Amino acid sequence: MNKHQPVLHPVTIAVPDRGAGDETQAPPQLPIQGKPFRLPPLNLFRVFDAAARLGNFSAAAEELCVTPSAVSQQIRQLEDLLEVRLFRRLPRKMELTREGTVLASAVCEGLSLFVAACQKIVDPNEPAVLCINAPASIASRWLVPRLKRFMQLNPQVKITLLASNDAVDFDRQDIDVALRWGNGRWPHARVERLGHGRLFPVCSPALLREGPPIHHPHDLRHHTLLQVVEGSFWSAWFAAAGADRGESSDKLYFNDVGLMLDAAVQGQGLALANQPLVESDLKSGRLIRLFETEIETGEGYYVLTSPDFSEKPAVATFRHWIQTEGEEGA
Repeated sequence: MNKHQPVLHPVTIAVPDRGAGDETQAPPQLPIQGKPFRLPPLNLFRVFDAAARLGNFSAAAEELCVTPSAVSQQIRQLEDLLEVRLFRRLPRKMELTREGTVLASAVCEGLSLFVAACQKIVDPNEPAVLCINAPASIASRWLVPRLKRFMQLNPQVKITLLASNDAVDFDRQDIDVALRWGNGRWPHARVERLGHGRLFPVCSPALLREGPPIHHPHDLRHHTLLQVVEGSFWSAWFAAAGADRGESSDKLYFNDVGLMLDAAVQGQGLALANQPLVESDLKSGRLIRLFETEIETGEGYYVLTSPDFSEKPAVATFRHWIQTEGEEGA
């Protein structure tokens, strides 16, 4: 043997014993995954709970206001769906099987949780969460400064405020109260007027100091008129004031009334506004009212609630409070 040639050692390979003559035995297979489990109808568990507690189908039927035959059929349906026997039908009584005992304990615990949750929801002493939906302009300028007062008066009510001007649908949206500007016609909602929609001109004090003087409504035509793109009421206001509008040097359009009023505060022009939106600006001196003449637009802010839940304690409390706030601020 060449001393450089490697030495080969025998290797023993263990082969599983297939048994005599078993030349074609298949290798082990993984278990086939079962079908996804589908929970039986919940009403069957309610029937099962009554039968398990009372130990008698007739007593369960009396509690549930159904016939004993209906209880028996629904228990059988539950057993068929679970593919187990839940009761032993003895000559004079019914007894839970091992599987039935396990299920009865779980069902009793589950139903107790349902009952506790329902009691908590309807308990008037439990904190209630109220979702308010309002356009950003009225929310930030009028509602937010008042919410602290509401929460102090009603500590059991917690507020969630959403800023939106989308169409209101109480059946599809998880909101309790909505504030909207319009003509008061909203189908499928309880509608209550919040103040009036009369408009009057406002501007920044800086504009009066630095711009052309304003002594008469005619003088407004020398200033930039701010207005929203949906429509302008300037012509109606000039007519009510007995002034010829003439041609203003500039017009500036906005798609949001809040942005328009922010521009007025910054001295970029004159705006027509209603009392709720400029209340805090007038009090602080950021804006001043130019003339007493005001116009009625036929529109205004309204409080919208679901007809089905408008008398729910937290909703009714908020409705009455905001109506009082609107009347005091009018």
